[in-house]
Amino acid sequence: MSASNKWRVLLLACALCAAASAWALKSDKNQPINIQSDHGDFQGDSSTNNGTGIYTGHVIIAQGSIRIAADKAILHMTNGEIQTADITGTPAMFQQQPDTGALVHGSAVEITYDADKNEVDLLGNAHLQQGERLLTGDVIHYDTDTEHVIANGGKTSGGRINITIPPTHRTPPPRAARRHKHKKHPMRESIPPQKNPGQGGPP
Repeated sequence: MSASNKWRVLLLACALCAAASAWALKSDKNQPINIQSDHGDFQGDSSTNNGTGIYTGHVIIAQGSIRIAADKAILHMTNGEIQTADITGTPAMFQQQPDTGALVHGSAVEITYDADKNEVDLLGNAHLQQGERLLTGDVIHYDTDTEHVIANGGKTSGGRINITIPPTHRTPPPRAARRHKHKKHPMRESIPPQKNPGQGGPP
C-alpha cells in the first residue's frame, strides 16, 4: 500500500471512532466492576486491591456502559482498577456507550487493553462498529488517548481491511404520484333525471 493510500485509510478509520470519545462514558471509570464466570482464580493484596485474576467459562464483565463477553479473561488490577486485560473467545465481544453517538461494538479472537499505554488491540478476525460505521481486519489497534486507529489485513480477512462509512445526508426516495379518482357528486346522485316535456309518455 502506498504512503498516500495508507494515510487515507488511517483518516477513514479515525473517522469511524472519533465520535466514540475513547469508547466510554466518562462516568464508566467511576462505576463498580462486576465479573461473572464459571471459575475464578484471584491472587493479590486485598489491602491495596492489587493483583491478578484469571476467569474462565462464560465470562461476563460489566462496568457502567461496558459489557464484555469472553471464554477467558486475565485481568491485572492496580488500586482496584483494571491496569491490563487479555480477553479471548470465539469471539470475545465488547460494547461501550460513548458520551456521544451510538453504541460501539467490537469483537475479535483476542482483545487486549493496556491502561498505561492507552491501547486497545483487537487481534484475529477483528470487527469494530458504531452505528452503520464498520471497520474489519485481522488486527485493529486503537489509541484511546489520541483516537488513532491502525488496521491491518490478514489471513482471516482475506489480506485486506474493509471500511464502511454511511452517507452524511440521505436523499429521501421520491414520493409516488397520487392518482386522483373522479368522485361522483352526492347531490347529482340524489336528484333523479328529469323528462323532456316534448317527449310524451303514456297519459
